[in-house]
Amino acid sequence: MKQFWVWGWALSVGAMIAPIEAATTLPVLQGPGVSPADFRVTAFATGLDFPVGMAELADGSLLVAVNDGASFGNSVGKLVRFVDANQDGLADDSGTVLYSGLPGGLSSLRVSAPWVFVTGQGRGKPIHVLRQGAKPSSPLTSVGTLDLTYPSGSWLHPHSALAVRRTPGAPQQVELYFQLGSEFNIQPTARTISLSSVAFPGAAGVLSGDSVYRVTFTEQSGSLLAGAPVRVAKGLRNAAGLAFEPGTGDLVFQDNGIDGLVNVNEPESADELNRIPASALGQEPVADFGFPDSYLKYRTGQVVGGLGIAPEIAFQPWSGSESEGAADIAFAPPEFPEGLNQGVFVGFHGRYSSGGVANEENPLVFADLHTREYFHFIGNQEPQIGHLDGVISTHDSLFLADLSSTGSLSARGQGVIYQIKALTSPRLDLLPTSSGFELRWSGGTLESASQLNHDWQSLPTAISPYPVSTDHEAQYFRVRP
Repeated sequence: MKQFWVWGWALSVGAMIAPIEAATTLPVLQGPGVSPADFRVTAFATGLDFPVGMAELADGSLLVAVNDGASFGNSVGKLVRFVDANQDGLADDSGTVLYSGLPGGLSSLRVSAPWVFVTGQGRGKPIHVLRQGAKPSSPLTSVGTLDLTYPSGSWLHPHSALAVRRTPGAPQQVELYFQLGSEFNIQPTARTISLSSVAFPGAAGVLSGDSVYRVTFTEQSGSLLAGAPVRVAKGLRNAAGLAFEPGTGDLVFQDNGIDGLVNVNEPESADELNRIPASALGQEPVADFGFPDSYLKYRTGQVVGGLGIAPEIAFQPWSGSESEGAADIAFAPPEFPEGLNQGVFVGFHGRYSSGGVANEENPLVFADLHTREYFHFIGNQEPQIGHLDGVISTHDSLFLADLSSTGSLSARGQGVIYQIKALTSPRLDLLPTSSGFELRWSGGTLESASQLNHDWQSLPTAISPYPVSTDHEAQYFRVRP
């Protein structure tokens, strides 16, 4: 279905700039059983150039991949850190660049500390492996790249999405997952691409389209060694959003449906959510999801082919409203209200370069993988939403990256990051201040600090101030009752 993609060294931590102003209109939360009063919605950062990838750092700050340039494709990729020290839902300033000079069109960013993985889409866009410094505020350094070489000619759905995790039972290993979509709209891919790397020669291999691959890195004496790529799924048109389910470790991902065979704006098949159980990841036979021979028709739900693994959910029009062009996905924040804390949020790009009410296909969808029901958590009628292509969750918040609030992929400064924060779960945060650190309680009435414990530390009865050495600046404690 619709795709929005268009074809160093870290900078020193810069001076603080004026605080970012909130957008004039915030998206409205909706859906069965949703109470907007349970959430705080803010425009966390505005005026950005084409943001998509995001990751939370150890201190609760946000690392964002932005594309600094005249258009999404004609740009320079930068990784920018945003801090919200007073927890008001607004970044304190316009951010600090931790790394720059990447190829433009960055589309995905993932962190498994101390390693940072970032990529753009397709030809000339390697997967970069970076390393964090001593603190979340430290500049990043380059470790190496995974280089994907495509054959001549166009390739409709090249790589663009990443997922990472520590290998269960082997914490010294980091697994990197990425998709390699189909060369065509509705034909199987026959040609291959090559994966090579100077820094990680063990990752070399020949890759097939219509697939998801894994490369496993092993930490050894502070360095990374990479193994050969492993195909974990096939029969996928473009699985451009991947995430691991908390608890089960299953890999859940979307797949973009087939564009209309007569009218490109009327899809032939529905976008999907799919699952590979953790025990089957990379096992033989490779999980086969049936593209291009099997799918569900977008409007009718009619099953075509019936081969391969059936989707968990197929996204058809919901209550008459459309959702097309699934992009990033994220599992729900665990501290969201009951009913919204067990499921997946899916951002939809919708129409290629349209925004607002002209883009009637770009909601944020909440999908319950147990009931297999879904609804539009943010509707597709929002006047200042363009493309909610980036989605990540933290313990209590959902962050959404709107690539361009006007929908245009050639208008600078239109990118917005929204924070949707749950207000129902009390918590205690240890936050840095100018004189040290301070414990701040929010979301409920605190009767006694003795009722609160952290996994590795019991807290004193004195709530504020709490004398912690600035040597521990990188630490950020969240304590739940």
